[in-house]
Parts: sequence; C-alpha cells; structure tokens
Amino acid sequence: MKQRLDPRQLQAHAQRGTPRVPEPLARYRSSLGRRDGGDDPFPRGRYCLDFELPRASDACEMRVRDFYQALLPWLAHDLVERPQPWIDVVALIDELVTREDDWYAWSAPWPLAELRLVVDEVAALLAAQPNPCAQQWLGDIDYEHLGRRFAGLQQDLAAHASDCTDVLINVHWW
Repeated sequence: MKQRLDPRQLQAHAQRGTPRVPEPLARYRSSLGRRDGGDDPFPRGRYCLDFELPRASDACEMRVRDFYQALLPWLAHDLVERPQPWIDVVALIDELVTREDDWYAWSAPWPLAELRLVVDEVAALLAAQPNPCAQQWLGDIDYEHLGRRFAGLQQDLAAHASDCTDVLINVHWW
C-alpha cells in the first residue's frame, strides 16, 4: 500500500466542482480539428493507474491511456449528462501524471461515490453507444477491451461501496 497524500496537496481536490478544461481534454479537443491526424492526444503507455481498494482485482489497474480513451471522447463531444465529476477525475489523473516523479510512492484519496458515478456512466456508454473517438485514433483503441475493463472496475467499486468512502488512486510507471 502506498502512502496517502493529504488532499490539501492536490489542486484537483481543491478545485472539485469548478468548471474547467483539464489539459488532456483540451489536447484531445484540439486534435479533433486536424485533418492530418497530428500528434496522438493520449499519453503513451508509460503510465498506469491503480485504484486501491480493500480487495482489489485486475480491473483496478489500467493504463492512463485506456482511462483517457474511455472518457475524453465523450467529454469532448459533450455527450455526458453530468460532466463535472468526469472533469474532476480527469484533472486528478492529469495532476498525478504530471507529478508522478514526485508522487510515485503516494496515492491520492478520491470520493468513491464520485468515481463510481463516472465509472458507471462510462461502462454504460461503452456497452451501448458507438465510439465517439476521433477517427484518426480508432485504429489504436480496443473498444471492446475498454468496455470489459470498465465493467470490471464498476463491479469492484460497487462491491466496496459499504467498505470505504474513498478510493486511493496512484499513477506509476507501467
């Protein structure tokens, strides 16, 4: 188990509920207008997310790239009913990626209820909707795999709803 960051150290925690456009979302949106494809807006496979729960499974670990590929297209195309929790969690993950060299041995607490809301919505969208991802990035995305990953994470988070109020989130090298 990693050390727990004090939430006061996290800009994303302090800005929860504040309308903003996190850098990964801005980067993805700017990629939409390019006809040539341009630079890939998703981070390379270097970073991994770990959702620490009392009884974690394989679903509690995924590449940051996969997490962003599942969330950012929906946000960029304004296809999310309640975007603020999505924006907040993307801002947290981006902050953890940016500070990974400093915080590789630390985990950030995030309200389980907020993460569940996002993961539940993503899992439902991945299971029922066509992919809104920009066409130039579709070749690299295994959409069915993302659906299975988020369904597994959804089950794990639901199983711990009565065990804990926060999920500890860590970003580290893959």
